[in-house]
Amino acid sequence: MHAPRSLVAIDLAAVAGNVRRLIGAAGGAEVWAVVKADAYGHGAADVGRAALAAGATRLCVATIGEARALRAALPGAALIAFLPLRPGEEDEAVALGCAAVVSTPEAWERARARHDLDVHVEVETGMGRWGLDPALALAVGRELAAGPRPERLQGLMSHLATADEDDSAFVDRQAAAFTAVAAAFPACPRHLANSAATLRHPDLAWDAVRPGLAVCGMDPMHVDPARWGLAPALRWTSAVAGVRALAAGDSCGYGRRFVAEAPCRVALVPVGYADGYARGLSGLGDVLIGGRRCRVAATVSMDQLAALLPDDLAVAEGDEVVLIGAQGDERIGAEEIAQRRGTIAYEVTCGVNAAPTRALREAR
Repeated sequence: MHAPRSLVAIDLAAVAGNVRRLIGAAGGAEVWAVVKADAYGHGAADVGRAALAAGATRLCVATIGEARALRAALPGAALIAFLPLRPGEEDEAVALGCAAVVSTPEAWERARARHDLDVHVEVETGMGRWGLDPALALAVGRELAAGPRPERLQGLMSHLATADEDDSAFVDRQAAAFTAVAAAFPACPRHLANSAATLRHPDLAWDAVRPGLAVCGMDPMHVDPARWGLAPALRWTSAVAGVRALAAGDSCGYGRRFVAEAPCRVALVPVGYADGYARGLSGLGDVLIGGRRCRVAATVSMDQLAALLPDDLAVAEGDEVVLIGAQGDERIGAEEIAQRRGTIAYEVTCGVNAAPTRALREAR
């Protein structure tokens, strides 16, 4: 059997440790782990199972399709789907035992007579996407509480837009708007905080927090997870497929982005943008080989990249190449890659292609 082009290894002990850290940060509030988008590329079923074993009490997804896949893997898990149900999805939500979020007047009209459908009411406080205006949210909550099955009212929620930013002015504004609705809302769990708010604004924990990125050990403030006591769960590696010697003036890769100024060597690595290693990292990204940083010098192509090797580094075919993770004393985090690409770590890990045709994925 041929070696995989790359290995995506998920450390479930790190996930469990992160959940325990978040439980401590939540100060008594429940932790509802967000595992949408396949747990940000980490594997929703594996991460969800580890999170629940570590003390999380619910799992949150984006869509009914995600809930369906997760239910098959975790039959007893309490599930919430965040995005508005599409017309006709109410039946499947009930069959799956997945709570829905009522965040539009149209969704409420479809859900109001479905007394078998558990719901969370989302109030708009400033995100500017989904959410009922405060007056309607209150009216919906009161109707649910007075209905034939009041326990179907599972929560009041909103979503913070700027919890990862240093300036807390807008967070404070949203929190005040949420507090005003919560004060008049029927009894049910209140939940507002995402990963960033769980760590930076413990006063906003309410009854439950909804961390996602932090469960996977990434810094929601986009710098360094270690400063929050979080451990990255994803390690992405490949191996040197070949070493090519270049003479001064020789080029490597499309567009001759890299032209050798002096004799040098490049390591050819069988990972490219089809695998999730962004073309925008050409000339900007580093990989780790032999515990050393090696610049991705040439243009990243669809199926491979070329890394410039230090003159004193002995490298052979088959040597490990770390794309995300630690090797020796060096580490390349998803946050670093995101900064170099001008994006966020969410996009980096969601983009890693762990399909069996491209990679081997292991969770342990």
